[in-house]
Amino acid sequence: MTAISLAGIAVLAFAASFRKLDDFDTWWHLAAGRWIAVHHTIPSVDTLSYTVRDHAWINLQWGFDLLIYLLHSLGGPALLSLAAAVTFVATALLVMRVVSARVGAEIATVVMIVVIVAAQERLTIRPELLSFLLLAAVLFVLDRGRQFNDRWFIALVPLMLLWANVHSLFVVGAFAIVTAMVGTATRPPQRLMIFGGAALASVVINPYGLSGAVFPLKLVSRINGSTDVFQSVGEFGSPFAAAASGTSVVAFKVMLAIGIVVILAALASRRRGFDWGGLIWFLGLAALGASARRNIALFAIGSAPFVGSCLEIVLRAHPNWQRVAVRRAPVVAAAALVAIVGIATTMVTGAFYKTEAMPREFGAGVIDGTFPQRAVQFARDAKLPGKLYNDMSAGGYLAWDDPIGDGVFVDGRLEVYDTPFVTAYANARSSPEQWQAEADRYGIQTAIIFHQFVTEAILTERLVQDERWSLVYVDECAAIFVRKNGNDAALDRASAIRGAWDARTAEWLSRPAQRWPYPAGRIEGTRAYARLMGSIGATDAAIAAYGRLVDLNISAGEEVEHRLLLARYFASTDRTADALAQLGRILELDPSNADARAMLAR
Repeated sequence: MTAISLAGIAVLAFAASFRKLDDFDTWWHLAAGRWIAVHHTIPSVDTLSYTVRDHAWINLQWGFDLLIYLLHSLGGPALLSLAAAVTFVATALLVMRVVSARVGAEIATVVMIVVIVAAQERLTIRPELLSFLLLAAVLFVLDRGRQFNDRWFIALVPLMLLWANVHSLFVVGAFAIVTAMVGTATRPPQRLMIFGGAALASVVINPYGLSGAVFPLKLVSRINGSTDVFQSVGEFGSPFAAAASGTSVVAFKVMLAIGIVVILAALASRRRGFDWGGLIWFLGLAALGASARRNIALFAIGSAPFVGSCLEIVLRAHPNWQRVAVRRAPVVAAAALVAIVGIATTMVTGAFYKTEAMPREFGAGVIDGTFPQRAVQFARDAKLPGKLYNDMSAGGYLAWDDPIGDGVFVDGRLEVYDTPFVTAYANARSSPEQWQAEADRYGIQTAIIFHQFVTEAILTERLVQDERWSLVYVDECAAIFVRKNGNDAALDRASAIRGAWDARTAEWLSRPAQRWPYPAGRIEGTRAYARLMGSIGATDAAIAAYGRLVDLNISAGEEVEHRLLLARYFASTDRTADALAQLGRILELDPSNADARAMLAR
């Protein structure tokens, strides 16, 4: 059964992590890796933007950046998708081995299902993926060294040395080693103290030395709620916030609750072998998970082995429970495998992401309708002038594919853009006068704005109405503006080619609909385009886009909402047959819909 359980967890981990590129930060990591490969050195100041070239850049993820750039050079985005999946499968299997050694494969499978569901939200191509693997490896080594052979502890040194050069989360590995030492304080294995100490010391072996080793501590203010501007970033919000929702949040709370119950039961049993260092470890991870949504996966992966060890104590303290667990193991295993098949199927088909309203898709390559690829090519063909303004979301991609050639205004590297800069950037997006002042200050001539997010959509609508700026291009994810004063030649070039590029956008919007797998990227892009066209007064274009959107595999609730909009528009323009067709479909989906029935009566 162990082999079947391992295979099942591998399948679920692969289904959760084999995804098309959907994260903007992946691109600036690729850009950073390209810079390192081209220049054969690791930068100490910013190289990707023009706004903060004087800012220090302690790029502890340089190893990850270089690795994914080399992989991208060999096999493009498809190889990155595959590498990400293999990395997380290895992570899940390592954690599974530790937990199953404590409580058996059947119970461990149930635990790992919760772990994977909790972690799936963070399985993007970021350095975290390697941190998850290295965390699992450190926990595996600590478990093997304490349970079987203390020679395993030697492996802590290369693991921590590697970790300190691929991601700042190596501090979590250091915390794991320290708590393991605390847990064995009364009879510490000599090799744990020697090689654990060496592993902790090895983190200074990075391009920035001691400054790099302590730098992660300086990033804490970005996620602990002490700086308001960063709390607007969704991943920095607490999973206990009122607006927090989603399966990952639910799985986190379930695992936290189960962990607390099992730990209390283990303490109540008063049996020898309770790991007090493990309790410190669990509480530390729980605090991280509660402080920021981005740490949910870290908690799930890191806490599972300790929860498993506490459950082992409970079962040994209650032989009757243990016998019941053994008798019911086949039933538990069968139920777990059924759950794995069901969850994995929803992830492969996209039904999981549809329910979650997440723009993610299973498979290899780049998700459609998410990155400003055509907008960048238009800007390059029109030879639009710099300096360039971009929002933080688009900045990740623009750092990789820079049409102006002078760097980005901002991207997702919060270790580079300090609090005053990010605060000024955030305030300017909500204040037309301040945004214009910033544009004048930096000499902005071209603005590429990712309008799929609400704040950027508002900025786009505002610039459409600003006589100082001209909208020269718009597609499903990006809008491009050029300053009118002094850019006549650029505006003429853009006008001359815009028709051909608008035709490409129309072709993208009108491609035949597919229901499965769930076309998350295309739905997100079509929705954003329709919403923007409606907000800037391009009613016909908006209605056409909404018409295409309802033919895609959107949720029933959203389909009703958009068909009501279409019905009202058709009724107001005397297209009665079209209005009736929309109302008929609404009542098929929602027979009691009062708005549709009232409109039908009229």
